[in-house]
Amino acid sequence: MMAPQSDLLWRVNNEYRKRLSQAEKFVSLLEGLLLMHNGGRYSSTLSALRHTRDQIHQLVEEHRSWRHTFYYESLESKRMVHGDREIMQALARFNRMRTRHEAQLSEMAQRLNAAPRPEPHHTRIPTGDLWSLTEYALNDLVGFNTDYANGFHA
Repeated sequence: MMAPQSDLLWRVNNEYRKRLSQAEKFVSLLEGLLLMHNGGRYSSTLSALRHTRDQIHQLVEEHRSWRHTFYYESLESKRMVHGDREIMQALARFNRMRTRHEAQLSEMAQRLNAAPRPEPHHTRIPTGDLWSLTEYALNDLVGFNTDYANGFHA
């Protein structure tokens, strides 16, 4: 059984990576879907989506860099650090990174909310409305600190 701090580090990394990946996927899918439906008609919305996609990609890359520098013992082993000091350092660095991300994520969500919403029949997919799914994914990222503080019991 993992120690509480190592368990927390493992969960923080996996949950944040999952949320970043989901947001990145939905934004890219939504952008592609709108391009298929007369992209010129949605130019300001597509601009907001491109900006969001580029910003999320930067966050993904920064998270990857954090993992390679602080989360893994080495890039070769890709084993999570296990010393108390290394775990605390990884968590502290994650918190700093996440604090920087928070402002960017809020700006992305606001920018997308301000963009004209596409017609619902242009964003409908078999699993629901891709516009709503994208909003939910971004909100999951914005709300990460609250979920993290509450132990991910959502």
